[in-house]
Formats: sequence, C-alpha cells, structure tokens
Amino acid sequence: MATTTDGPGTSRGAATRARILAATAGLLSTSGSGSVGGSGSSGGGGGARRSVTVSEIARAAGVYPNQITHHYGSKDRLVLDAAFALFLRDTTRLQAAGRRASSAEAFRHVLARTALAMPSTPLVVRALAAAGDDAGQRERVRLLLAVLFRQSERYLERVVAEHGWTSGSGVGRDARTFWSAVFGATLLADAGVTGGPSDLDLAGTVSIR
Repeated sequence: MATTTDGPGTSRGAATRARILAATAGLLSTSGSGSVGGSGSSGGGGGARRSVTVSEIARAAGVYPNQITHHYGSKDRLVLDAAFALFLRDTTRLQAAGRRASSAEAFRHVLARTALAMPSTPLVVRALAAAGDDAGQRERVRLLLAVLFRQSERYLERVVAEHGWTSGSGVGRDARTFWSAVFGATLLADAGVTGGPSDLDLAGTVSIR
C-alpha cells in the first residue's frame, strides 16, 4: 500500500495541520465575530458575520480541500478547533487583566467584562452550538471544555493563593459556573435578545472574596 508523507502522524502532516488551523483561525477572526456588550448592554454578534467555506480555508492555507478532510474529518471539527485556539489565546489576556486587579471585587468584574468583550467568545459559542447531535463533535466539545475548565481552575487557585482570598464555592465550581454563564449570555446576545445578563450579573457567579 502506498504511504503519504502528509499523514497525520508525520512531521509534514503536523505542519499541514497547523497551517490549516492557523488559516481557519485567521478567517474566523475577520468574518464578523461581534462581541457581547458590557453592563446594561447586549450588543450583538449579528451584522457582517458569515461562515467561512472549505475552499476559502484551503486557499488561505495553501492546501487542497481534500487535505482538510484528511486532517480534520470535517469543516465543523476544524472550525471548532480553530475557534477554541483563538479563545484560549484570548483567555491568557483575560488572566493578565485579572492579575492586575487590586481587590477581589475588582477581579470579579474584570473577568466578567473582559470575557464578554473577547472577540473569540461568540466564535466559540457558535462552534459549540454547531456540534448538534454528532457524537464525535460532542466528544470533542467535552474535551475542549475540560481543558478550558482545568486551565481556569488552576489560574483561580494561583490568584486566590497570591492574594489571600477565598472561594466560597471552590475554584473548580467557580470556573465552570463562570464560563457557562458567559456562554449563555453570549448565546442570548447572538440571538438578538435584549436585556440579557451583563458583566455585573456574571461577576456574581464567581464566589471569590
């Protein structure tokens, strides 16, 4: 049987996967992501946003369309991974902003305000919604959310220890509740619902004092 030098387990294959992922992330970030407004606002993710196509991704990555299927299985899987890559990059900026907070109250509000304003948040919410009933996609979603929750929990543990604060609910529950609320607020705003949760509401989901 013939072998390919662009297989998933080869160095060339890894480079191709990375190029496809980076190209998709770049297209997503310029496709009109929108963001959720801050306190008292639910500014939408509507407007100019659009779906990227396989042909656009292939062109941007310099690959053939069938290489996308070869490496990622489907466009939905690729978009999910690319959206999370952007999102996890943005959470590092959120963490940096949180570390500059001088009090637990300011910390909670910085987290909420920054999370709602991150341009990748609506992208992730749409990618999560697109998983639907596909078993493979749903399993991938579970894995990616586990990474997010674990990283967030470790971050909160460090911040609480550094400042001598406490978490009434436990940092693990704080992390899961906070991101669930952020995703819910973003989903409502994306659907055009006005008067939804604000950064003030979201700050209250974190029990750090």
